[in-house]
Amino acid sequence: MIYITGDTHIPYDVTKLTTKAFPEQKKLTKNDYVLICGDFGGVWTGPGGSDDFWLRWFKRKRFTTLFVDGNHENFSLLNQYPVELWNGGKVHRVTDHVIHLMRGQLFTLDGCKIFTMGGGASGDVEFRTEGVSWWPEEMPNAVEYGEAMRTLMDAQFAVDYVVTHTAPLQIVNQFRKRPREEPFNRFLEGIDARLHYKRWYFGHVHKDLDVDERHTAVYQNLLPLGQGQVDFQPKEDGWWKI
Repeated sequence: MIYITGDTHIPYDVTKLTTKAFPEQKKLTKNDYVLICGDFGGVWTGPGGSDDFWLRWFKRKRFTTLFVDGNHENFSLLNQYPVELWNGGKVHRVTDHVIHLMRGQLFTLDGCKIFTMGGGASGDVEFRTEGVSWWPEEMPNAVEYGEAMRTLMDAQFAVDYVVTHTAPLQIVNQFRKRPREEPFNRFLEGIDARLHYKRWYFGHVHKDLDVDERHTAVYQNLLPLGQGQVDFQPKEDGWWKI
């Protein structure tokens, strides 16, 4: 079983994973997964800091935690973990129970092919300090773009699900325009135009809604993989925009 949810910004938005908020976890095992769509925040201080508490907390959970990276991650620490192959794609194994799904990878989990592409741009860089609370690696580089395209070409541009932090340009602009992120959003839009898939999940915008029949924003809710927030019914233009 795989559940999808949005940003946890540990410790700020992690309460959705408590047993009280997510009682379905009582029936899960470590062979089941909760997949976080970026801004995990659980690799931030390094050993000896608050990470130790939170990684022990996740170890006690009945499920295995997966995450794509968002824009609010400590990439200096995250990239120190060795890269290994896991279920078809590259990962950073933070612990046996917390695994970072790297950019431009295709994983086969629970019989589903899941393409992952983390990353995004912080909208508050002017209030952050590089190397302390912000890292330029939040945005993909040319190597990662190239690997993503090779992965999709090898898959003949057909997967089951897409999991990202941000979203294609026309989707994310309906929430808030992000000029620093636009090159990445355009890249995702190009993928969206060519790719055959069932549903695309993303975080970043702090909303729980179905933008359309195939693009689903996640934040506080935990959705079984393949499910949207609601049975999508088109409404008047701008009904959910901010």
